[in-house]
Amino acid sequence: MALPKRTAQQKAESESYAILLYQLRSLGIFRNVTENDYGIDFEVELVLNHAVTGNYFKAQVKAADKITIRKKDGVPTVGGVKQSTLNYWCELSFRTHVIAYAVDLQTENIYVSRPLFWQATRLLDGGGKTKTIEFLPSKTANGKISAIAQTLMGATAPSARDELSAHANVLKHLDDCLELYADVFHYDA
Repeated sequence: MALPKRTAQQKAESESYAILLYQLRSLGIFRNVTENDYGIDFEVELVLNHAVTGNYFKAQVKAADKITIRKKDGVPTVGGVKQSTLNYWCELSFRTHVIAYAVDLQTENIYVSRPLFWQATRLLDGGGKTKTIEFLPSKTANGKISAIAQTLMGATAPSARDELSAHANVLKHLDDCLELYADVFHYDA
C-alpha cells in the first residue's frame, strides 16, 4: 500500500517552526498564516509583562540544514528569495514590520533580520534572479544577543510609513529647520 511521503522541504519547515515557536515562546502570540503562504508564515503580537500590546509584525521563516555565514563580516545570509516575495514584503511594510527568521536546523540557532522594507527595496531590480537576504549576526563583543532582544529592537522601531512621514515633514518645513540651524550657529558657534 502506497502512503504519502513527507518531502524534505515539509520536514525542514515543520522543524524550523517548532524551534522558532519554542525558543521565542515568551515573545508573544504567534498566529500561523502558512495556509496561504505568499511570503509570510506568522503574525506575531507582542506581549510585554503579560500584557497583550496590540503591536504586531509579520514573520517569514527560512530553514536550512546549515545557514551560510559570510566570512568577511560574519553576517548570516539566506538566498533564493524571489523578486515577487521582496515586492510583497515592501507592500506589507507600509502597514507593519516584516521580519525574517533563519533557523539553522543543525545547531537550532535562530537569526533575525532587521525589518525588511529597506533591504527588500534595495534588492528589487525587476530582474528574474533570486536574491540573498541578510540577518543580524548573533554575536557581539559582549557575547550573544538573544533572538528575542533582536526581534523587539526591530519590531518596535519606527515603521517605513513613520520614517517616510518624518522625512516628508522635514522637507515640508525645511526653511524653518535651516533658519533654526542658522540661528543656533549664530548664537552658539
